Amino acid sequence: MRERTKRLFVRRALFALFVLLFYLLQSTPGVFPAVFGVRALFLTSLTVCIALFDREISGALFGAFAGVLWDVVSPMGDGFHALFLLLIGAACGILINTILRNNLFTALLLSAGAHLLYAGLYVLFFVVAEGVEGAGYLFLRFYLPAAALSVLFTPLFYLLVRAVTRRTRVEE
Repeated sequence: MRERTKRLFVRRALFALFVLLFYLLQSTPGVFPAVFGVRALFLTSLTVCIALFDREISGALFGAFAGVLWDVVSPMGDGFHALFLLLIGAACGILINTILRNNLFTALLLSAGAHLLYAGLYVLFFVVAEGVEGAGYLFLRFYLPAAALSVLFTPLFYLLVRAVTRRTRVEE
């Protein structure tokens, strides 16, 4: 196996392990504490950060992988998370390739945008469309604080993914 292929394999294997680890932290009750009844959604921020460093194809595939795992434990289980994270991974990778610079501030902005988009779409499709009363209250009490809490973990994911990318750098 060539050195370049080995490094890419190690990088992507570590990213897959990160997705599995943070999926378990996000999905297992009691493992990671809830703050005021709100739990962090790690997989969205992690997908954004992977896409920033590994670009659109890899970002989309890791997003789809994270989304499928998330859909497994989701009450709906209809593929919403897989499709959403696939599109977020692809969009962030494309934005970094074309118009944005890869830095922590960009990661925070893209992560915040992804979390707000997720919260808005989830409430629209699964709360408002189902006719649940108090959708605005749910958005303000649960989904918006969950987005804010999740964005706080973006620097951790950014630094983790950046460290792996630097250690497994490939010459092109």
